[in-house]
Amino acid sequence: MTLAPMKLVHWIYPELPSQDLLTQLQPQDVLLLRQDGCYSLTLRWPGLPCRLRVLATDLTARGLSAKAPWQTIDDSDWVELAAQASQVVLWPK
Repeated sequence: MTLAPMKLVHWIYPELPSQDLLTQLQPQDVLLLRQDGCYSLTLRWPGLPCRLRVLATDLTARGLSAKAPWQTIDDSDWVELAAQASQVVLWPK
């Protein structure tokens, strides 16, 4: 069985993404909260089929913490995800 290519989608805004983004995420994809996107952790996210990650350095800089289902990653994990991804996307508002 061949898995579809993984997309790494960056979200940097303090609100929830549009429905356009949410419907395009697949189980093999990763949604990564960075920069002010970390503030959206305080919002009620819908159930998403993809892996959910948040950058630790951005959380620390904003005095926030992540709770399940979000997993905190460090910069080296981020680089590894980007290297594995077939597509890296900074999703626009």
